[in-house]
Amino acid sequence: MEAAVEACGIPPVPRVAVLPELFTVGFRLDLIPGVALEPGALGDLPLAKAAKSLGIWVVGGSFPVRGPGGIVNTVPVFDPGGRLVHTAEKIHLFRSMGEHKVFTGGAFKGVFNMSGIVAGAAVCYDLRFPEVSRPMTLDGAEILFIPAQWPLVRRRVFRNLLAARSAEAQVFTAGCNLGGDHLGAKYRGGGAVAAPSGTFLPGERVARGVRDFILAPELISLERRRIDCLADRRPEAYPAGPGESV
Repeated sequence: MEAAVEACGIPPVPRVAVLPELFTVGFRLDLIPGVALEPGALGDLPLAKAAKSLGIWVVGGSFPVRGPGGIVNTVPVFDPGGRLVHTAEKIHLFRSMGEHKVFTGGAFKGVFNMSGIVAGAAVCYDLRFPEVSRPMTLDGAEILFIPAQWPLVRRRVFRNLLAARSAEAQVFTAGCNLGGDHLGAKYRGGGAVAAPSGTFLPGERVARGVRDFILAPELISLERRRIDCLADRRPEAYPAGPGESV
């Protein structure tokens, strides 16, 4: 946690700092039940104090949090005043890693206002499910944050999905991935920010494992004037799934 707090303030201090999924414990399934937080503890994390002292937004990776139905993989979002203003929950559990043995699938939490920018967040495996990102973009999301633990062997898939989520709705998608190795798997970072065009923004390495990106919000409107996928949707033509209506 201390290293994450320090990373948030590496010059040039960003407006928004994003951290990886479960960066304090990883997928140590044997340890997670013992370190899971109570819901009220999220607002007291050191990341809240870092957000306030630095005057920045912090998308604080994710933490195991106890809920009525079990432990949920939860993203806390802190505003520049250090207040917990939003949480996002991991909806889809990655069974291949045994995640379902200790976690319960979370609920959709929608979007939040980030200093005039509408934002949303999803967690790692949720990136594979456009059903999560689409409602957020329809609710006005201009940037999606994705804390992740995506292994090196599937890095191309990770980055392709970041680009796809951006291109399909002309939004920014920012993925922050775990660095180093964990439980015998190589991660090695590789996070990226995809622009509304679906292309990747160049990032500047400011420290080991830390990169900065400059986002220009006006790129959203520029791209949508060129191709406005959201305006061209035809929900009335789409087949409804079981129990759904269009």
